[in-house]
Amino acid sequence: MWIEWLIEIGYALLWLFAQPVLYVAIILSFLIGNRRIKKDRKQFGHRVFPFHAEWKGTWLLGFLIGIIVSASIVLTGLFMTWEWLIVWSAVIILLMLTGQVALLSPVYTLGLSILAVWSVGLFEIQVINEAFTTGLLQVDLMAMIYLMLVLLIAEVILIATTHRNRSFPRLQKGDRGKDVGAHQVTRLMFVPLLIPLPIGSLTLSEQLTWWPVFGLDGAGMSFIIFPYIIGFSQRFIGLFSEQGAKRIAITLFPITLLLLGAAVGAYNTLYLGMIVVGIALLMRPLTSIIVRQFDVERRPIFRPESDGITIVGVVPGSPADDMGLMVGEKIVRVHDEPVQNEYEFFDVMTEHRTYCKLAVQDLSGETRFVQRPIYENEDHELGLIFVKETPRFTLETSETIEIS
Repeated sequence: MWIEWLIEIGYALLWLFAQPVLYVAIILSFLIGNRRIKKDRKQFGHRVFPFHAEWKGTWLLGFLIGIIVSASIVLTGLFMTWEWLIVWSAVIILLMLTGQVALLSPVYTLGLSILAVWSVGLFEIQVINEAFTTGLLQVDLMAMIYLMLVLLIAEVILIATTHRNRSFPRLQKGDRGKDVGAHQVTRLMFVPLLIPLPIGSLTLSEQLTWWPVFGLDGAGMSFIIFPYIIGFSQRFIGLFSEQGAKRIAITLFPITLLLLGAAVGAYNTLYLGMIVVGIALLMRPLTSIIVRQFDVERRPIFRPESDGITIVGVVPGSPADDMGLMVGEKIVRVHDEPVQNEYEFFDVMTEHRTYCKLAVQDLSGETRFVQRPIYENEDHELGLIFVKETPRFTLETSETIEIS
């Protein structure tokens, strides 16, 4: 029995590399990374984060979630057909082609697939041919609704684990026409799903007669690993990125649990299940809109101030990163000299080219001192990004720059 399982899982792994979703996701990653870096160079003069930074810190989380969800799929007897996977993949790819990472929420990628297949059955639509339509309608849509909500919980976990030093600094105009800093959160997570298909040579009806799938008339089963992608994207200006993301997660989680409970209660009523899908499709964007509205009504965090310079961004691997400086902290003194803007910061650092000593105020108002030698191969760059304040005696326009 175990040899059969190992063989099937080996084939499932091979099937992973035959899924078009995997390659479209790779292309999408390059495109959004390239677009982000172009904006970095335009606003800051150089790249801030490397390619594929959108995946940073999500790989282990995605694999753990994939293992848990895959085990649940197999143990509960959920199965899919090739026809269903083709439709699901088509929906995911179409949403990826928009270039909008926010559309890779399970609510959209799986919810729209569920509604499409339900409409095929409801209106007796033939898709491609009769055999394809029959295979499409074999999948239990209520089981797919449960899967959508479980994967939505995975998205909530992805959102809740946002870190402000990993979000991408941006420049935009404030209400008074001055430049202020903002942070764009864009995260992608790969979740490998082990999915049973009702074809193949693996038959375990004698050993697992209670199993909903393998106990059905000794039907042969096979497995594939499906490369499911979850995405989240939102910009914040009045909240730190991790604060705004946690607000979204805290709002989404109880709503998702309520919808899951409603779906369980509506197990034998597909129409009620479709209502759950419809509510989820309305709830997901509405949550982002509400938090965005709350965010923009607040005073921008990253703005010029008279009592120091707020850190808008920290370049990974830079001296600033090595010193443990965090986005949102405020530099109040450089080599014991008070600074109010990046010009004063630059002037003081020019006089001390081989060493850096900063007085930094954290989010709680406590001041600490950090110091570090500046080596020749670092070209005296600290890797700090500030919002630049236009000097009063010039007509320069303000811009966000990287401070050396």
